[in-house]
Amino acid sequence: MAVDCGVFVDWSQLANVSRDAAPSKTEYKDFKELKQHARSGHWAKNHAQRGAVYQQLLKALPCRTVTPDAEVYRDIVGNSNSKRNPSAYPLPDFVDGAAVPHYCLKAESVGSVHAVISCIAGQFPDISYCPSLPAVTALLMHWSADEAQCFEDVSRMLACNEPGRRLIDQTFLAYQSACMTFGDLMHKYCPAAHKLIVATATDVLEVYSDWQRWVLGDLPCSYAARVLDVFLVEGYKVLYRVALAILKFYRKQCAANGSTLIKQDSAGVRGDIQAFVQNIGKCVTADKLMDKAFSIRLFSRKEITLLQLANEKSLQQKGITVKQKRFYSHCEGHEPTLLLIKTTSREVCGAFLSTDWEERKRGGNKLSFFGTGECFVFRMKPEMERYEWVIIKHPELASAAQPSADEQAGNSSPLNLEKPATDPSHLSPFLSARHFNLNSRNTSMFMAGNIDSIIIGGGDGNALYIDSELNHGRTERCLTFDNPPLCAESFQIALLEVWGFKDTMESWLELQCSSVH
Repeated sequence: MAVDCGVFVDWSQLANVSRDAAPSKTEYKDFKELKQHARSGHWAKNHAQRGAVYQQLLKALPCRTVTPDAEVYRDIVGNSNSKRNPSAYPLPDFVDGAAVPHYCLKAESVGSVHAVISCIAGQFPDISYCPSLPAVTALLMHWSADEAQCFEDVSRMLACNEPGRRLIDQTFLAYQSACMTFGDLMHKYCPAAHKLIVATATDVLEVYSDWQRWVLGDLPCSYAARVLDVFLVEGYKVLYRVALAILKFYRKQCAANGSTLIKQDSAGVRGDIQAFVQNIGKCVTADKLMDKAFSIRLFSRKEITLLQLANEKSLQQKGITVKQKRFYSHCEGHEPTLLLIKTTSREVCGAFLSTDWEERKRGGNKLSFFGTGECFVFRMKPEMERYEWVIIKHPELASAAQPSADEQAGNSSPLNLEKPATDPSHLSPFLSARHFNLNSRNTSMFMAGNIDSIIIGGGDGNALYIDSELNHGRTERCLTFDNPPLCAESFQIALLEVWGFKDTMESWLELQCSSVH
């Protein structure tokens, strides 16, 4: 029976698509014919037929024993197709800020997509990273009779447990290893396009980290639907093929425009590629894109699987985690920042940090301290206390900077600090510890971070130590701030927030990085 779908679609934006035509062939016993119809765009002009085929494909997916269905959604959210306010259903953290693509949906239907994703977040607590979910949900909403059906379809994709079959990445480890795998495939199968990215971008992997977004998010609706046709039939490798084809066409456009190979910030290259994908209809048809994707030879699921496993193992050895990645990506570019921690025992403590966390990269993965004397740590519960840089209250610990060998030889120096006054009020807290010769560098260890930990304060202990998962921490006395433990010495994090100051006098910007429990 034909699926009664299309209630969420703005039909004025869809050209050459029939909503009312009766579906023809919807069930396939011959996989070869099914694959041929999917690749050729056989269902593209008949909305009802595509919806009916999708239902057959999704119902055939082997899933976990307990997989939420439409009735679960109706019990939790209801089943209204009326206008929903997107702000009433905020997107979960695991989509990493990915917005819902409009994909020719009605304006009010975006709220329905939010509602479906919000319910999915509650039913799939094991999902930790899934930025492609908004695009997949928005696409499937096209061929859903109501929100509950869309919820069930997406749930089946997430719960698919067929051995060797991948549909949607649901962890940061899987997502990041897929980005590395895409880079490996680019180097092997698209060397010319790969050389272009290497020649123009400062960080190639950062550019390739967008590859899934090009396919699921940036492509126009009709193109994304063609990709979904084949994706539901053939699986994950289709996404790689289409993304590789996109960069092949991107390179051709750059060559046709006579673009010079100038090294630029990776963000600039990412923006150029995104703009090309969003406007791909000006130079490449959907048929051409799919033909190019499937013209790549010797490209197998087995090869992808082996590369993926190798890259996952490499990342696991490096200790890469999603929560820590979120922390750094949200904090970088903001200076100063305010770190707040609430423990499961309802204690609250934190730190004011003077320096951009991007400074940690100077040491690679080697843990090295940075920051200035503006940093301080504090606790708010059970009572409020602030612990500043120890030199501020005890300037006698700092002596005047000794002249270097160059200065002794007569060379001038742009910075010539005299011995600090013994009166603490005359010592500016905004001076960096490096301006002083300290009795011990243990009193100038402000902030540090790498893939294994985040540390505030050092010297005979850490004022705050946070593990790579942002789940557990410890606090103890340190020489830099001369502080007591800021809360229970070993604690579990209930909430961690970082606040970046957009303008220290006028406004601020909240950057919530992680929330657990």
